[in-house]
Amino acid sequence: MTERLYLLAPYLVRFDARIVAVRDRGGRPAVILDRTAFYPEGGGQPADRGTVGGVRVTDVQDVDGEILHLLEGPAPAGEVTGEVDWGRRFDHMQQHHGQHLLSTAFERLFSAHTASFHLGGETCTIDLDAPVVRLGPEELHQAEAAANELVWRDLPVEAREHTPEELARLPLRKDAVKGSRIVVVRSGASSSAVRSGASSGAGHGDSTGAGYGDSIEILDASACGGTHPRRTGEVGAVAVVKAQKWGSGTRVEFVCGARVVRTLREASDRLARASAALRCAPAELPAAAARTADELVARRKEAEALLVALGTSAADRLADAPAGPVVARLEPPLSAPAGLRAAALALAARGRTALLGGVDLDRAHLCFARPKGPGPNVGEALRAAAALLGGKGGGSPELAQGSGPDAAALGRALDSARESVEDPRT
Repeated sequence: MTERLYLLAPYLVRFDARIVAVRDRGGRPAVILDRTAFYPEGGGQPADRGTVGGVRVTDVQDVDGEILHLLEGPAPAGEVTGEVDWGRRFDHMQQHHGQHLLSTAFERLFSAHTASFHLGGETCTIDLDAPVVRLGPEELHQAEAAANELVWRDLPVEAREHTPEELARLPLRKDAVKGSRIVVVRSGASSSAVRSGASSGAGHGDSTGAGYGDSIEILDASACGGTHPRRTGEVGAVAVVKAQKWGSGTRVEFVCGARVVRTLREASDRLARASAALRCAPAELPAAAARTADELVARRKEAEALLVALGTSAADRLADAPAGPVVARLEPPLSAPAGLRAAALALAARGRTALLGGVDLDRAHLCFARPKGPGPNVGEALRAAAALLGGKGGGSPELAQGSGPDAAALGRALDSARESVEDPRT
């Protein structure tokens, strides 16, 4: 049984150990140590990285009670030194403990309980059992502010096994189902006592073992096997990024600590690039973006009106064709889907069946249309023609569109469609 040093000493990043077994994991060696400071993936928290005996650790998994350290190269033997990537470990400590603070804020303010947690490479998420309509922007800001208040109060944190008597006195957010290790955030305790207990490596916030007195206010208590800082202040800050519907509940995306700084820097860079593109100051970006969007809508409407006019003109010319389906390959700008549709609808309005095609951006496009009422099913004809182009398409018996990558087959596709469609004027 491997001694799990990370539970008692989350700040331990260099340790000596002995390799007791080597396993094969997907064709790569995985070593089992007699003691380890590497955290294995679990509880929504990713595994640590680092080295064992100078060989890079690519993953750490808890499999049937065995902690497997997957290695990039050949497994060393005997006594080794393990080194945990501290930057990754501390980032995970910030994110994981920030989640605890954010979860307790949502629970206390809005009775929204956390169902699951995921610590991702860029952002983190918690899934709440409250519907998203109950957690609008103002509620998200309130929860964020409450979590940051706990961060900036720099409160002591302890993570340890608790006796049944202590468990009975703790206001747990969720019942402990795997052991009695509880992460507790509290006020009213001596800071020096907590620091001395934590620095001893025992992981106990109460060095006397006396438990919780009446003067101590428990602000959060949650069963957890993850790594956590000694004090809430080490989380740095908690920033809610967004919330979205998650089943019948809400998924909240957030970042903590150094990730807040990185997210702010990235957002600032994006604002600067967008401002430069729109030639305005960052503070003027919302108004400039709104103006640009309005201008694009107006120009799109103008372009659509021009296409309709061009389509009508083309229909006037093509409608004089002999009886039967009007089969034609149109040139730009009518060769794009919108142009083909405008011309096909104009032909159908003149009582003709239209089988039109064109090439736009090296892709063949089709649009088939006919007058309303009885007549051939142009949707079926188009699906068959689009298949000849290596693509797909469909629609109603009266109007259908599709496309495919084989532009060279456009003529063959139109000829095939002509054979399967009859014009109502014949």
